[in-house]
Amino acid sequence: MPVTEVGFCETKDCANCGETGDLLRCSRCHAAYFCSAKCQKAYWPFHRMSCHKNEFADAVEEAEPKFAGWMRSHGKLAVLKDDEIERLERAGAATMGVSRAEVMDSMYNRLEPKPKEPSYSAEELAAMRMSHEATANQAYSLPLHQLAWQQIQPAEHLGQDCATYKWSQSQTEVDVYVQIPNQIRRHEIVVHCTPDKLLIKLGEKMILNGQLYSQIKREDSMWLLENNILHLTMLKRNRRGNYANQCTNADTFWRSVLKRAPHQERLTLAYPPDKYYALPFEGYDSSQLPSRLTSSHAASQRQLVDQQVQARNQQ
Repeated sequence: MPVTEVGFCETKDCANCGETGDLLRCSRCHAAYFCSAKCQKAYWPFHRMSCHKNEFADAVEEAEPKFAGWMRSHGKLAVLKDDEIERLERAGAATMGVSRAEVMDSMYNRLEPKPKEPSYSAEELAAMRMSHEATANQAYSLPLHQLAWQQIQPAEHLGQDCATYKWSQSQTEVDVYVQIPNQIRRHEIVVHCTPDKLLIKLGEKMILNGQLYSQIKREDSMWLLENNILHLTMLKRNRRGNYANQCTNADTFWRSVLKRAPHQERLTLAYPPDKYYALPFEGYDSSQLPSRLTSSHAASQRQLVDQQVQARNQQ
């Protein structure tokens, strides 16, 4: 985007480096200043959201540069009618009566526009107050560990509440949460984890026991107890950036904690949801992201995923 020389004198500095001499002005918004095209290009990712063309300010720029600058600094984008412009000109030339600033304030409602506070009726305010009080009372009435358990809400299609445990996942890890009853002592909590099997037992009650949906790295997995909640974090062996042979990112998605989990404890998805691929992962580096698949390659990968899902469902 080209830049043009500053058309009127004001105390400005470069938006990128702070330089105050030999400034150039953004040719689109005329509100940001830069000492060079290089600084403008470097600052563009931050400036682009506020860089908007102001047609009205551009129209009056030559005749009234200060007024145009005021328009841009206050974000005024409206185009005035001819009679409104004449009204402003009369107010500016007058020696008494309302000032030009007061006329502009009446046209735009206020000189420094800010988002108005939301307005609610008395009934709406009363309903919101009752809702807040009910939520607060419920929070105070629950023990800390029960409140912490309720706050664990797996994201839809990325985990599940399986009654006796909850689980969620990212592209790197799988998190399993188990609520510990008050009567259970620490020595009665059994957690045994291998690269492909998991056992969690509370006293005589078995929570999880079987082969994992996919292998994990046991040496980089851990569990802890807090607020009567057992939190197990397992590092996926086949994960984003560390794929197994002939595997894609879709293969890193877990549909259950155990491979032979009951149907009600499984995610019944043919493909991972789009939001799964936006989750954080280990060693993220935007320069190492894979290139976009071509349509033929994407079709072959989708067919491969279909075959793998059908094979797992038949097991």
